[in-house]
Amino acid sequence: MKIQFDIPPGSAQEANGLPVRYAAAKRQVPRWRWYLLLAMVLAAPAYLLMRFAIAYWWETAPGFVVTEQVAVGVHTSGRVARIVAVGETVPAGQPVMVLEPPTAAGAPASTAVAAPLAAATDPAVAQAVAQGQAARLAGLKEAERLALRQAALHQERVRTMEGLRLQGAATRQELDGVRLQAMQAEAGVDRARAERAETAAQVARDRALAQAALRAQSPMPLAAPGVPGTNASTGPLAAGAALPSPDVVAPFDATVVRQLVRRGEWVVPGTDVAVLQGRGAPMVHAYVLPNEARYAQVGRQASLQFMDGGRIRAEVVGVVAEAERLPAERVSPLSPRMPSIVVRLRPLEPLPAAYRIHQLPLDVRFDWVWSGF
Repeated sequence: MKIQFDIPPGSAQEANGLPVRYAAAKRQVPRWRWYLLLAMVLAAPAYLLMRFAIAYWWETAPGFVVTEQVAVGVHTSGRVARIVAVGETVPAGQPVMVLEPPTAAGAPASTAVAAPLAAATDPAVAQAVAQGQAARLAGLKEAERLALRQAALHQERVRTMEGLRLQGAATRQELDGVRLQAMQAEAGVDRARAERAETAAQVARDRALAQAALRAQSPMPLAAPGVPGTNASTGPLAAGAALPSPDVVAPFDATVVRQLVRRGEWVVPGTDVAVLQGRGAPMVHAYVLPNEARYAQVGRQASLQFMDGGRIRAEVVGVVAEAERLPAERVSPLSPRMPSIVVRLRPLEPLPAAYRIHQLPLDVRFDWVWSGF
């Protein structure tokens, strides 16, 4: 038996000598799509390569904007009559806060004089005044004792934090914060002592006025010589005229960035009332690792890169003579916080108002230099 096979078609467009009309083939894929796919595949390696090149050719260090900032306080007791609002500018020597005098803050002069006179003439009033004064002195003494205990606890915390910093378990900022709290506690002790001493002096003055009133048998025994706090021509109220002005003035041209007291509050000596920020050119502090110490030299050029994309050129003008650890908020939790060199940079052009913020974080990218220079 002879098997015969069909003759293969000579063309794809015919079968057994008959033409076949096939449907139109699908369109070809454009070439740009292959290019796009290739770019997507190579994007990640290219990004990593670019980051490696930037890290190799340019040293980048974390930094902060630093402005001249100071807290001002009062040196006398009184009630706040007026204080400059936040954001307002104060020229040097102009008042930031105005205090009412003690007599105006409480009662008029006639009432202040009438109180010891009434206590001297009426035994019941004298006993009530003495009890009130004794209670107030006792309360102030207890407040001073509690302030001393609080200051002692803060000092103990400072010693503990210093030990932790030596072991590398605490940052310089944390230690400075604890020291600031200890200083505030010591200021509280000083305020308590000053208030107690002022109250005791006021009690002594009231007793002296009462005794002078009894001796003179006059409703205004204020001109008697030898009585503490009196004057032969103007009386005890004129003694306040010889005191320095209780107003708090700005030590330099500044802007009020924070109010620590409000109008109508009673303040005692040593109380901080406002935080002022100088209007001078701010500086930038950058943290450079010790192995990159060649960048910590005066005259080195750098670029300040802010978080919103802004860039400003800067120049190294100095180096802080004490190493500090990198701020915790600028370091990855998996990276060690090495002691770093703190470099002070000065912007080559004035910073915009949006960047004149104390402790504003940024990146400092130094221009590349050879290791031997």
